[in-house]
Amino acid sequence: MVGIMSPSCAALLELSREEANEATFAALAAGESAWRGGETRAHAYAGHQFGKWAGLLGDGRAITIGTVIESEELGAFEVQLKGAGKTAYSRYGDGRASLASALREFLASEAMACLRVRTTRALCVTATNDGVVRQTASNKTMLLPGGVLTRVFERCGALRFGTFEWPASRGDDETTRALADYVIACGSWMDGELESVGDDDAYGSFLCAVARRSGELVARWQSIGFVHGVMNTDNASILGLSLDYGPFGFMEAFDENYSPNVDDDTGMYVYASQPSRMRWNVERLCDAFARIAPKSARRRALEAFDDALTKTLYAEYSKKFGVEIRDSRTYDEIVGRFHRVLARGRFDFTTSHRALGPFASCVVARGESATASTLAFEMFAHVRREEGVEEAFESDAALASAVSDFGRAYADALLRRPDVDPHERRLTQDASNPAIVPRAHVLDTVVRAACERDDWEPAREFLAALSSPYRDLA
Repeated sequence: MVGIMSPSCAALLELSREEANEATFAALAAGESAWRGGETRAHAYAGHQFGKWAGLLGDGRAITIGTVIESEELGAFEVQLKGAGKTAYSRYGDGRASLASALREFLASEAMACLRVRTTRALCVTATNDGVVRQTASNKTMLLPGGVLTRVFERCGALRFGTFEWPASRGDDETTRALADYVIACGSWMDGELESVGDDDAYGSFLCAVARRSGELVARWQSIGFVHGVMNTDNASILGLSLDYGPFGFMEAFDENYSPNVDDDTGMYVYASQPSRMRWNVERLCDAFARIAPKSARRRALEAFDDALTKTLYAEYSKKFGVEIRDSRTYDEIVGRFHRVLARGRFDFTTSHRALGPFASCVVARGESATASTLAFEMFAHVRREEGVEEAFESDAALASAVSDFGRAYADALLRRPDVDPHERRLTQDASNPAIVPRAHVLDTVVRAACERDDWEPAREFLAALSSPYRDLA
């Protein structure tokens, strides 16, 4: 049965709720039929995993069942089943997915879309009657309820950096070119980002566009405290989409070394490392084009990544703080100070950023920075209460000093721009700092309800809340 469906994703496919709940669609989403007679396929790709070449990988449990072509404005979407059974690339796996993993990816995908982060979409999760056998760390066999995720991509969104690494690793330049030509021919696949600088440099332009989107994506991740957990090149999308939600997480207590991946022993994919790891992935994609794009174009691609990362970070934090973050000095003066306070006090990432709007409003209303330190202490005390913690933090002298320094620096920056309308500033801040994200303990609760008690209502309620992340919930 279809346990949960995303209304907004269904709208992209012009699919009604009634259609989604029909028995024929339930059979489709469980992997028992093809989409409107479409041809099924699984993608071949290779990749670097944890910094090492892993060779051929491929869609081990994902099957693309067709393409839905919508309006000229919306473009085309590929529909894919994840967990429907074996493919040619399943290797030793069964091609199945547990209901828990399918539901987690569903909620993550739709939450990210509502947070305005480029992502794959999720149409629905279907519970199957099949048990899925899995091994625990102690080699104990467990039988878990099975599930299938119906995943939706923009056209070409299923292609990964590793898609290009595979033919390149075999010296098959013809296939590498054909793949790039196919993506380029998909039309305005990057909102006009693919620069036309001459036929001889078409692949260089392609690399720059991919790099630019990748830089923008990881900057958005950083700005909301999202950690992917497994940033291998086979999980990096050519379209700059957030792809494959495995051990993902949203940072709670601020920690630059936070990772949701318990297998990441070296800390390769922690929060602080995500920009450098995405850049490393772009370098590997450039390597795949070494024989068909000039070295200068590959260098420009890395420059495009760096530029997009920096500009997007500054733009995002300018909105979050309501002040202009225009260079590394102002970034460190405001954002850096704030994050050092969060790290020292282990304040919650999301709640702390959400509190910036009320703080800024108070400072501007008073029109002077003399009481900024007091207001900053009140702001962080509020964050503590929101976390359910009543203990005072002023006894930590270093933390108290950091709070005061931040409060004064931020107040000065706010008051330097008397021309900014306070109401508009507050609206911008509240529309940039979410009030709700998919926190791990809530995800665990709703997933357990669906998997253990067949109770889908908590998941549906959570999806509804995640659909309005910038609205304070009563």
